[in-house]
Amino acid sequence: MALIINKNVPVFDLSAIRQGDLVRIRRATDTVSRNGIVTRINETQMQILFANVQNNATSFMQVDAGDVAIGVWEIRWSTDFITVNYNPAAGGTDGA
Repeated sequence: MALIINKNVPVFDLSAIRQGDLVRIRRATDTVSRNGIVTRINETQMQILFANVQNNATSFMQVDAGDVAIGVWEIRWSTDFITVNYNPAAGGTDGA
């Protein structure tokens, strides 16, 4: 299931991902993924709450649909821990 719908501008498919979904996200240029929860989402932005292990605190991250569409972020997400959806970063080819 695709995460991005192409309209005049890229937008999140709100039937594919929603508030409360669990995510594993990694910027294409990073080596470390972060695990979190979608706390707010609309067509253009997603906000994720994640644990920052460096200072033992929680942090928020804003993810723009346009950045996802051009491959800045690799995202895996699940609502039920059974089905894991995958949106590859630029150059990504599989869901492994």
